[in-house]
Amino acid sequence: MSQFTSHLTKAAHRNWAAAERLKNAEAPDRTTAGYLYGIAAECAIKALYRGISWTTDSKDGPVYAHFPEIKAKLRDSISGRGATQLVQFTDQHYMEGWAIKIRYSDGARPDAATLERWRADADLARSALP
Repeated sequence: MSQFTSHLTKAAHRNWAAAERLKNAEAPDRTTAGYLYGIAAECAIKALYRGISWTTDSKDGPVYAHFPEIKAKLRDSISGRGATQLVQFTDQHYMEGWAIKIRYSDGARPDAATLERWRADADLARSALP
C-alpha cells in the first residue's frame, strides 16, 4: 500500500493544471474542470491558512471543510496579520455555486460563464501562493 504525502500548494497547482487541460480540450469537460477549479481553490486557501495560523486539526476546522462551508469556518477562525490576505476568500460571491457534490452530478453544469467565474476565483487563490 502506498502512502500519499499531503502538499496543499502542489495539489493546488496540479488541480489547476488539470482543470485547464479539461477546459481547453477539443471536447471540453466543464463539469470536471469546474470541480477541479474548486479543489484547486480549496487547496490554495488551506495552504495559505496553514502557513499563517494553523490552530486546529479538528474535523470541524477549515482544513476539512469544502465550499461553501469553508468560507464561514475560515471567517470564524482567521485573525491578525494573515487575515487580510485570507478575508477575500470569505466573500459571499467567492466560488459561488460550487459544491463538493459536483463530483456526483450528471455533467450538465456549470455553464461557460460560471466555469469562467470559478476559474478566476481559483486563480485568485492560486496566485496568492508563494
